[in-house]
Amino acid sequence: VTQSSLFISYNVNGLHSPIKRKKILGQLKSFNCHIAFLQEMHLSDIERDKKRGVTILVHRQINFTPLTTYRDPHGRYIVVNGSVDGVLVSLINIYAPNEDEPNFIHTISNLVLQKCSGVLLLGGDFNCVLSRYLDKQPSSKSHASQMRKALKHLTTELGLIDVWRNRFPRVRDYTFYSHRHASYSSIDFFFTSKTEEHRIDNIEILPITLSDHAPLSLSWDLGLTPRLKLWRLNASLLNDSQFCEFIHAELNTYLELNTTPEISPLTLWDCAKAYIRGRIISFASARKKRKEARRCELEAKIRYLEQQHKKAQTATLLSDLKMLRSELDSLLNEKIEGNLRFIKQKYYEQGSRASRLLAIRLRKQQTRSMVQKLKSDQTLITKPNQIASCFANFFESLYKNSDTCKDDNTLSDFLEKINLKTLTYGYLSG
Repeated sequence: VTQSSLFISYNVNGLHSPIKRKKILGQLKSFNCHIAFLQEMHLSDIERDKKRGVTILVHRQINFTPLTTYRDPHGRYIVVNGSVDGVLVSLINIYAPNEDEPNFIHTISNLVLQKCSGVLLLGGDFNCVLSRYLDKQPSSKSHASQMRKALKHLTTELGLIDVWRNRFPRVRDYTFYSHRHASYSSIDFFFTSKTEEHRIDNIEILPITLSDHAPLSLSWDLGLTPRLKLWRLNASLLNDSQFCEFIHAELNTYLELNTTPEISPLTLWDCAKAYIRGRIISFASARKKRKEARRCELEAKIRYLEQQHKKAQTATLLSDLKMLRSELDSLLNEKIEGNLRFIKQKYYEQGSRASRLLAIRLRKQQTRSMVQKLKSDQTLITKPNQIASCFANFFESLYKNSDTCKDDNTLSDFLEKINLKTLTYGYLSG
């Protein structure tokens, strides 16, 4: 996708009439909609039951490849896992019950954990509000529904954000008008992961026209934005004596060249960590290339010997094949052990229940520590690369501060004058 894709969530309140079908499709075309989440389809007399009718329409110009699809037998939800120009996405369109049924939200939560992979977009008509004050007009003073509580719990546990409310925290706008109660409410939502917030270009509640619901329009960038990765030490390197000798020598060289009276110990240590990390990355990269070259060499030799062994099944050829296969197996085992150590994809050493609990816990931890947006020079920044650049510029400016005191005597005098609280003997002994 070279530009943002436009997603529309729309409760069309029935498409049994061919005329209305053409109107809705024409309206979606006028919006330049690429992917539509439609609720309450009712295309035929058999589907008149209000529980039925959710679908996801994909424009032919979108390079979408469906992989797996999960449908609710009652027509309440549909889950489509696929790829858009190589980007894995999970699209979930739901039409929640009109009654207070929190178990439906729990079902959606389990679907996200068990069936979804890739970039998640959850949208549709949830038939409940998240805020009784902001999402209803007139505001409701009734007790909070159990479904609303379940929906809030889902967003917290799965690390999701209400895209519209996240963009407009205090704005009051609505997606549904009830003629019966003469009231407005916001019950149509798009949710996505906090880690994917940078993909959101715009979201807008469009006018209520052909239905009693307003179309919810989301401009979403599915381009291959490089993710910020946190570097972690490959613990298997610590068992490599060559690596330990290499790091020991590099650290000694660094300290010999940089230990001077002008450089404070704190600065020396901070720079040492960055230097050593660079040397570790260099060593690990060279080691990985050597292993990859050896793997290709072993596979080529095995392929050649297999062809020879097929022609003449001698004991020598068979012995050589076994030796090469054993070496290749050991090489591949090292890679598998590394994947297990980093736990990149699945916690398959645990049971299914433990796996879900770990997934929930890790999702919460990751979203809690992530910087989703930043204000710089009165401009709100959400793109990860821009946030990283903003932090880099801030710390570069901070450490270039000319007002920093570098005189040890002045620093000592300042610290001696500070009256710091100390722990009494009673606290230390008890």
